[in-house]
Amino acid sequence: MAIIADVSRSVASTSTGTLNLPILSAPNANTLAEFGLAVSGIGAVQLGATIGIQTTLGVPNVIFTILRDGNPVFNVGASGLSVLAIQPITISFLDLSVPAGYHAYTLIVSNNSTNVALNLASITGPVAFSGISIS
Repeated sequence: MAIIADVSRSVASTSTGTLNLPILSAPNANTLAEFGLAVSGIGAVQLGATIGIQTTLGVPNVIFTILRDGNPVFNVGASGLSVLAIQPITISFLDLSVPAGYHAYTLIVSNNSTNVALNLASITGPVAFSGISIS
């Protein structure tokens, strides 16, 4: 039987239009949210995020990355958004075989477009990132 060991979240914004954060070009990245979570035994962590982005020029290729203790554990991309369209991105990931202890989870984003000057996007909100530790 699964037992919930810990729950945590980081909410930078709860609604659309509350932020205007230009997304940095790779290898730089914007830190969107972070939290700590305790894991007992070798467990799993269910992670979820909702992020609102807006294309401001061209067709940017945006990469969202989840880090555990500073190391990437998951990447997902978004591209092809219409100019000025605001789109919510939803991410769900199950981090398996997480060692026991306290872990830092961080959500970052970067613009991985070939020509960043012609393909721009911004974070507009919401930004919510949460995790549930299961053992």
